[in-house]
Amino acid sequence: MRKALSLCVAMAVVLVATAVAPEAAAQGLAPDYYGTAETNYHYISGEEFRLSAGDFYYWAGDGFWAAASGLQPADPSWSLFWNIAPLHLPSGALVDGYTVIYDDSHAVEDLELVLSRYWVGAFGATGTAQIGPVFSSTGAPGVKSTWVDLDPDVTIRYYISVTLSTQSYAFTFSLPDTVDVRFRGVIVRWKRQISPAPAVQSFPDVAPGFWAFQEIEALAASEITTGFPDGTFRPTQPVTRAQMATFLARALGLHWAP
Repeated sequence: MRKALSLCVAMAVVLVATAVAPEAAAQGLAPDYYGTAETNYHYISGEEFRLSAGDFYYWAGDGFWAAASGLQPADPSWSLFWNIAPLHLPSGALVDGYTVIYDDSHAVEDLELVLSRYWVGAFGATGTAQIGPVFSSTGAPGVKSTWVDLDPDVTIRYYISVTLSTQSYAFTFSLPDTVDVRFRGVIVRWKRQISPAPAVQSFPDVAPGFWAFQEIEALAASEITTGFPDGTFRPTQPVTRAQMATFLARALGLHWAP
């Protein structure tokens, strides 16, 4: 009876897990997963976007946002409202695309959205680079969830040591001055990945051709492992409980309460 109950509980957990939609997972109903094989979702709602000049967009109901509030200025240059929201993911995250959630019921006007990279160099130089295509709601009237593929996939990097530059990432979208085009949010799909292996090995007994070279080098770069006092790693030697405790504490950043 106990085995049957355990089996039922396990099946229920699996069914619930598979029923979690990407948007629900992205909103915190499912945790971020560790491991390079697991897919994660990061949700940026319309309310997280901010207008670059002024505050002329408003809550349009059902979780959507629109640009026409009846308070827009007479200046025709304000016919489109550009909004921006930063993309915050772990450094090294691999992004393969995103889903745009919107409602386009207008025959002519459209929503546009794009992901960009912004960088600042060591001597104050700045720049912007578009990532992937510009999404447009043209030809897709009504409520939609449309996938935008990034090819090639994008690795999130906030600091580039070679050029001593920092980077940030953000989505920008524009809404026409009409309540018939509304924006709800964007769901970013990403995975964790192991950092690329260096050209020079850190341990004399772990050569670049060793099957776990990349993984060991990633641990060394993160200072989760520092090797033995003689500079070796000893990859085939059994791990003690003390060594395992050290690995876990460093990897998880464990600390005690004050």
